[in-house]
Amino acid sequence: MLINDEAKLIVDNYALTRCARCNFCESVCPTYAVSRRRVYGPRGRIWIIVFLSQGVKLSNDEYTGLLTCLGCRACDLACPAGIRIAEAIHDAKALLVKAAL
Repeated sequence: MLINDEAKLIVDNYALTRCARCNFCESVCPTYAVSRRRVYGPRGRIWIIVFLSQGVKLSNDEYTGLLTCLGCRACDLACPAGIRIAEAIHDAKALLVKAAL
C-alpha cells in the first residue's frame, strides 16, 4: 500500500476533514505555544496528514511539524468536533517511520 493510500485511511478513520478551524486545539498545544507557527500546531498537523493523503511531497518543516507533536492529547480534549487529533498524528508518525524503513 502506498503512503498516500495509508494516509487516506487516517484521514477517513479520524474524520480529519471535520475540522472547523476553530483554533481551540491550538490554544492548548504546547508546541504551538512555543513556536506560534501553524505547522507546529494541531490544525497544521491535520492538514499535513491531508496533504500526505493527496500525495503532496512534504517540506522538511512539515515533516518536523508532524514529528514534534508531544502526544499530550490536550488537542483531543479541546476539539468541539470530537476529532481524535493526537491519535491521528500518532498514526501518521508511525506511517512516516514505516515508509522510511
